[in-house]
Amino acid sequence: QLQTTMARIAWYQEKIGAYDQQVWEKSLEKGLDSKPKKACYIKPDLIDVDLVRGSTFSKAKPESPWTSLTRKGLVRVLLFPFFFQWWIQVTSKSISSCIFVLYFMQVAAVVLYLEVPGASASEVFGPMCLMLLLGTVHCQIVSTECSRWPSGSPAASSTTSPAQQEGSGASLKVKPRELERLRPSVGSRPASDTDDTLWEELLQGSDSASTGSSDSEGNGRCNTGSPLPQSQLTWLQACHPSKDRVSAIIWEQGECKKADMSVMEISGIILTRVKLVEQGMGYLVLGGLVTVTLALLPFAFRLAQHLDISSVSSMSPTELAELAVGPPDAQAYTFFFITTVQRVCLTGLFFFMMCVAERTYKQRLLFAKYFSHLTSARKAKKSEIPHFRLKKVQNIKMWLSLRSFLRRRGPQRSVDVIVSTIFLSALSISFIICAQLLHSHKTFLQSLTNWELMLWGSSLILFLLRLATLGSETNCKYSNSSVLLTEQINLYLRMEKKPNKKDELSIVNNVLKLATKLMKELDTPFRLLGLTVNPLIYNITRVVILSAVSAVVSDLLGFNIRVSGAFLPNVDDTFLVLLLNVKMSTAWFL
Repeated sequence: QLQTTMARIAWYQEKIGAYDQQVWEKSLEKGLDSKPKKACYIKPDLIDVDLVRGSTFSKAKPESPWTSLTRKGLVRVLLFPFFFQWWIQVTSKSISSCIFVLYFMQVAAVVLYLEVPGASASEVFGPMCLMLLLGTVHCQIVSTECSRWPSGSPAASSTTSPAQQEGSGASLKVKPRELERLRPSVGSRPASDTDDTLWEELLQGSDSASTGSSDSEGNGRCNTGSPLPQSQLTWLQACHPSKDRVSAIIWEQGECKKADMSVMEISGIILTRVKLVEQGMGYLVLGGLVTVTLALLPFAFRLAQHLDISSVSSMSPTELAELAVGPPDAQAYTFFFITTVQRVCLTGLFFFMMCVAERTYKQRLLFAKYFSHLTSARKAKKSEIPHFRLKKVQNIKMWLSLRSFLRRRGPQRSVDVIVSTIFLSALSISFIICAQLLHSHKTFLQSLTNWELMLWGSSLILFLLRLATLGSETNCKYSNSSVLLTEQINLYLRMEKKPNKKDELSIVNNVLKLATKLMKELDTPFRLLGLTVNPLIYNITRVVILSAVSAVVSDLLGFNIRVSGAFLPNVDDTFLVLLLNVKMSTAWFL
């Protein structure tokens, strides 16, 4: 019915538009069907703006919107036993079995909660929310697997797919054994966003032509043909800079040598260097400490409520345990055991996920750091990476290609999902804490839920600050124009030494200036929120949180404060003008 209505709207639009059409406008609607056409090819020596922006090195994306993925994730967690085989495919049998046990422990905890008088609501509903959140996040992360293969099945048939081009008439060859290695088997864990092997194999294919046909396989496997459509492979081979090479200096056992290297080869060396760097364990330890604290917090809270400081020295450990857990009762002890196990497991998984995001951001910073060392002979030798100067236009093209390629390496969308979850969770917790403070700030610390929220909010903010710092430093490394300015100075020095090459070096100098302007034009400030949302909703959400904070501070300190534009980065100018003079008071929220 909705499509029919939209079709009628389109029909009426064309109908009323025909009344004021002129001859020139009608001629445009005839199209190009009658025009003569001839065969052509895309020139691979030119670049698109997508190359500098990074869109050329695309990553796998889900076919469904995030709202649909969220709904599917919630259903697959709530009805976990019915989707057990799906969970085995996207994780593993052992992990799915552990989640299966946690699921039924959660059901038992809900039943026992009604029978245990001393139980807190946060003890049973906290793990439930965590399980739903983790399941939804994982569902969004693995949603790209179905879009990797045209048929929607991760199992592709062994085939070779021709792709006519790399103007030369050559074709791309995908060997059966390479395709077999690249595809996961049925029931195995799907490939992650870090798997760029498929791109590298396709883009570095041989020049010989080959053809093949897809063979049907047993065990429910589908005929999928080539991993990518022929038209897409043709475009990749024509536009992708994988065949371009630069004369780079490398150091082997202290000796300086030259070698012609491609973007893939240089990035491979940098990737190896990044993997060799030992990562710190500080935030992993922090996550472990917060996990243990959250697991023991209910017992400590009950102990503090019933404990008399004056008589604590005369109490035995058994009496202290009874104050924390309650009198001996099978149902109560079973409930507290289940909730403690759930808290440890699910909270540990959540902080493990945050540590994965923090590690990814650190590796991105290392990629940016090694990239900034490429044009410095001393730093390149110290970092054991190739070195080349931007003394030719081709070198500048390679430098821009490598810059975009390194920025796209590693997990991208999956980590954005994790970071968005952390951000939105911290946002929600902050709003709840502010609302609780406004409602009853005098009795705020007398609730176990509020203590848990404060601990969660503090830990999430620490991780967000860490991620924001790493992300900003990474952006600064990639957007640092001092490298290009230094290369411009080197060009002038070369002009002085070699006057006969002044015209050639002047062209390179002009290209460097254009590259600097283009980078400034395309680069955007670092934004921590990876989830794409409506800008208006995003800004309204931030204003609501700031309003809540303003109201809390006004209520506690006794005077009103204003929301400053400094607290609202990246807000639309029109929307910001409406907010600058808005007075946030306690009465507005009450």
